[in-house]
Amino acid sequence: MGNVVKIDEFEKAIDTLKSALGFAEQLKNDETHFKIVRDACIQRFEYCIELAWKTSMKKLGSQTKFAKPAIREMARADLIESAELWLDFIEARNNSSHSYEEEVAKSVFTHILQFKPEAEKLLASLKKLP
Repeated sequence: MGNVVKIDEFEKAIDTLKSALGFAEQLKNDETHFKIVRDACIQRFEYCIELAWKTSMKKLGSQTKFAKPAIREMARADLIESAELWLDFIEARNNSSHSYEEEVAKSVFTHILQFKPEAEKLLASLKKLP
């Protein structure tokens, strides 16, 4: 039962990210408001990526406590297609939490746009596990 709850939390997190991204899309021509929503997207991305690998480890019954080994384990278990892409997401998350520079924010936002469909695929894979 605990795993089901965790998957639900991950699913809710993805939904909040999708909502923020939709709002950002509507504001792309309003730089000031876009930046505010972009920052919200970054925050939501940060907790989505954490829930992604932590939920995966729980579902796989793994004791892995760090993101990068977890990503490799997720790839070996065929939960994700590209460990390299997911490691890039982890790197973007690490950059976002340690820097508030505009260029970093732009780069992280680009990664978030790539992350959303990958997170949705991971969610579907997790739901197929017993």
